[in-house]
Amino acid sequence: MKSGKFEDSFLTEHIFNKITHKRSEVLQGSGTGIDSAVLDLEGDLLVVTTDPVTAAAANMGRLCVHICCNDIAAEGAEPVAIFVTMLVPLDADVEDIQTVIEDLHAACAETNIQLAGGHTEKTEAVRRIILSATAIGRKTEKNRQAVKPGDVLIMTKGAAYEGSSIIASDFREKISSIAEESQIAFLKSLLEQISVLPESRIAVKCGAKRMHDITEGGVLGAAWEISRAAGCNVEVWCDEIFIHPETTLICDSLGLDPLRLISSGSLLIACAAEDATEMIQKLDEAGIRARQIGVFTTEKSSYVQKGIKQILNEPAEDEIYKL
Repeated sequence: MKSGKFEDSFLTEHIFNKITHKRSEVLQGSGTGIDSAVLDLEGDLLVVTTDPVTAAAANMGRLCVHICCNDIAAEGAEPVAIFVTMLVPLDADVEDIQTVIEDLHAACAETNIQLAGGHTEKTEAVRRIILSATAIGRKTEKNRQAVKPGDVLIMTKGAAYEGSSIIASDFREKISSIAEESQIAFLKSLLEQISVLPESRIAVKCGAKRMHDITEGGVLGAAWEISRAAGCNVEVWCDEIFIHPETTLICDSLGLDPLRLISSGSLLIACAAEDATEMIQKLDEAGIRARQIGVFTTEKSSYVQKGIKQILNEPAEDEIYKL
């Protein structure tokens, strides 16, 4: 097996098809492109998600909180609590553990989510600290609507924010000869924009039909996933996707595709064409870059790059694993 996400065919055959026991309270369960479960507890809706941190070593506590909160945000919900499991190698330093805890706490304060529990264990099964977290959120109503051909795809911020930060922090030696110190510092700082809570709140008010956090597989992987979840194909216009010049520099030098590089910090939003202008305007007024990068269609999912259209197949291995 290769590192990264399992193929959709594998997930369907070996995981999703095995989950047959259901409860009426569970309005939404597992599926490709679906970040969180949704439960109806006779009042507010409970939104639950779980995610590990496996691609990063630095800033892993911060990443752990934000990637889970981003999944909650993609459901139009507010994060409430998070539970974190920390697996620690036997040779770990106390300082390393303390750093992770401090990062977790700082990120929880930023997102107004409580670190409500979890599990900590020393084990020879891991070579470095591994985090896995479950987050819980709440929302008052089920706001998801059906996506249909003619609806548009909006993306916030830019491609490869998380991947750029990971490379600058964990693989500095690979880019020290091609990027200046100021550029490396900028790439690291992209981690400060990793939360999508602000844009999700605006998008919900402006009529978002469906949202999806961009993680492993990058923008193209996430676009394919949101089309699968929406049951509606999508055409992605790659030339409309914003990429910071510093990200382009390191990706070109390392032979990586920024559109397939892990991209937490950016949000995909499906909405009706008539709502797109106002949504982009409201996001812009809040200081959040946003633009339309595609349209939902009846044709097979595809992406257009430099005038060349290619079929958008299921997500390939994330570019970060090439390092």
